[in-house]
Amino acid sequence: MNAGYVRFRQAIDGFLAQRLAICQYLFHFVIGLAAGRSILGGLAPFSTALAVVSPFLPERPAWPLLGGLLLGIFTRGDAYSLINPLGDALTAVAAAFLTLRLQKSGSRVPLATLPVTAGGINLLIKTGLHLFLKKSTGVFPGLLSESVLAGLFTLPFYYVLTDFRLEKKEFARPLLLLFLVLCGLGNLRIGPVEIREVLVRGLLLLIAAGWGAPWGAAAGVLLGLLVGDLWQMLPRIGFYAGTGFCSGILKNLGRTGVLFGFVLAGLLFSFFYETQVTLAGHLIASGFAAGLYLLCSPFLERLLGKEKPKLPGKLAQLQAEIGFSQRAKPAEPLCGDSLAIAHLDLQRLLLIVSDGMGAGINAARESRIVIKMMEQLIGNGNPPEVAAGVVNTGLYLRGGEESAATIDLALIDLSARSVDFLKAGAPPSFIKRNDSVEMVRSACWPAGILDRLETEVLRREILPGDILVMVTDGITEAEQEGTAPGGWLYSFLQEIPVEEPQVVADLILKRALKNGGSQNRDDMTVLVARFCGECEVG
Repeated sequence: MNAGYVRFRQAIDGFLAQRLAICQYLFHFVIGLAAGRSILGGLAPFSTALAVVSPFLPERPAWPLLGGLLLGIFTRGDAYSLINPLGDALTAVAAAFLTLRLQKSGSRVPLATLPVTAGGINLLIKTGLHLFLKKSTGVFPGLLSESVLAGLFTLPFYYVLTDFRLEKKEFARPLLLLFLVLCGLGNLRIGPVEIREVLVRGLLLLIAAGWGAPWGAAAGVLLGLLVGDLWQMLPRIGFYAGTGFCSGILKNLGRTGVLFGFVLAGLLFSFFYETQVTLAGHLIASGFAAGLYLLCSPFLERLLGKEKPKLPGKLAQLQAEIGFSQRAKPAEPLCGDSLAIAHLDLQRLLLIVSDGMGAGINAARESRIVIKMMEQLIGNGNPPEVAAGVVNTGLYLRGGEESAATIDLALIDLSARSVDFLKAGAPPSFIKRNDSVEMVRSACWPAGILDRLETEVLRREILPGDILVMVTDGITEAEQEGTAPGGWLYSFLQEIPVEEPQVVADLILKRALKNGGSQNRDDMTVLVARFCGECEVG
């Protein structure tokens, strides 16, 4: 029975790892394809910038991104005439190769060198190719501008695609992909309709409906600057800004008002289209954009929290499913981490994780003291910050180097659908909601080090389907050097498709052991809670 269960779990783990890898590779391929095809004002700075960043991707290898990049360059067509596509391809390959060599040299690559590398390689290779082919020197100002832009775009690509500022990336990657796709579509048409026009107008409708006329007009100006050729920039900006403004000014009337403003703007600006074919393309693109808006507007309302409340008004109390996994430091008889799961009453659930100073028996003793005292004090009605202060005073008066431990507490009100976090020296916790993940962190010393503990209680909302993950630093720091603590876990939770708490906890521990070379340098603990409606438990 046990052997069969182990084989089954191994098969599931292998399938999940393969599925996650395929999704990551597909995303990198698509973003590379979009960047390779993208044109900005007649220039193509994105391919070099993305190639320089490719060796720093946290999900390796980078060949799907580079493959998509080269495919995009050679399928771009004649929309870009500054240089032969071969020049772009040579520049991208040289940029990726040089950055990879710098990264493998053993010394840390300063971030400031990436823009210089992208701009320098772009200018050097393309200028040399022009001189070799004896082309006109009139393109050199354009090459210089393109090289500067390639350097500038390197930093946004690095921040979004690597482990930098992970908590800011809930929308950053989709927005980057959308921007590159809009730039890369060029003049692709389906009959008289430009695909890019449909996407841009649909996007303007969504922004105007969500945030109003000022934001709609601002988005129109920005999109007018970023997409299309330079010769039609001013009329394009005017059309997009007017469309966004007219759509957003009537947003208080709901979808009908937004669509009425959109149609009105389309009729007002129809005089720009001089021929029957272009006018037909304009009207058909507006119709498709309106359909795209109607299809996506429910997701926008959910994002903004504007969904109509469901009757009856009183929300059902949530239920919680719990799973946890632990691993002691090698050669230690006991795990120095302790955890507690306690139902204080019918609606309050208390989760506590504590990491004792050091490892082994002494660390386990200190962390268990913290767990028992916190559970008793909060169970008697004391607020979490008061209980943490009492525990800190007790450990501080005991003294000694190892008389200290972290406090990681989550007090969940299942009826109010809220959770209060208190952290003292503990790593971030994570709340996974669908494909988005939020880090919950607080800066505070562990209990027992200072005579006074400056704690902060952080409140978050929880919804059915949310997954709460609490870990010790043996998990968050089980990663390669140069990455932010907990960065790998943030990315892992974004992609993991399973929801069963025990399976999630086991997968996190297994990935942490793999990141650390299967030799954990510290005690490891993972506590996972999944919240669901009462009818879903069974």
